[in-house]
Amino acid sequence: MDINKEIKKLAISAGFDLVESRGSWNGYELFNAGTKEDCDVGLPQFILASNKEVRWATVNEAKQIMATRF
Repeated sequence: MDINKEIKKLAISAGFDLVESRGSWNGYELFNAGTKEDCDVGLPQFILASNKEVRWATVNEAKQIMATRF
């Protein structure tokens, strides 16, 4: 599995055109999905990636990420 390709594919499928690496979190590589135009609505959209899966962070995970990383 090409993790970078899967991350971009997931982000694009949800309407995001930017993906920024945020390091690692809880055993995953952490990415923040965003848009070129400012759009601040709701929680940040985080993508979690490992050798086994690429997925969106749950709401609870996003809250934990924000509490510990930002």
